[in-house]
Amino acid sequence: MTTQETGAAGEKIAALYLSSHGYDIRECNVHFRKLEIDIVAYDRALSMMVFVEVKTRGTHSAAYPIHSAVDARKKKNMRKAVTRWVNLHRYEGCGRIDVLSVCHGKVVEHIKDLGSDFY
Repeated sequence: MTTQETGAAGEKIAALYLSSHGYDIRECNVHFRKLEIDIVAYDRALSMMVFVEVKTRGTHSAAYPIHSAVDARKKKNMRKAVTRWVNLHRYEGCGRIDVLSVCHGKVVEHIKDLGSDFY
C-alpha cells in the first residue's frame, strides 16, 4: 500500500470513529493550496466544529508518541487552514483542533484540543 493509500484508509477509519462518537462529518480532505484539513466534523455534544488531523501508522509505539508527529510547523499550518475554512464558511461558532492516531485498522489515540487558541 502506498503512503497515500495508507493515509486515505486511516482517514476513513477516523471518520467512522468520529461518527460513532457523536460527531457529524462535514467535509474530508479540505485543501487550500498546500494546506489541508483531513476531517471537518461537528461535535454535537459540545456544539462546536472540530478540525481533525489524522496520523496513520503501521505500528503504535510509546517511543514515537503522536505528539511528535504534529510538530510546531504542522500546528501552524493547521491553524492557517482552519482560519481559511472559518473565513470561507463564515463560521462564527466555537471550534478546536484534534489529532487522531490510527494503527492496525483502529483509532488508538484521540487528542482533543491541540492548541486551538485562536478561538
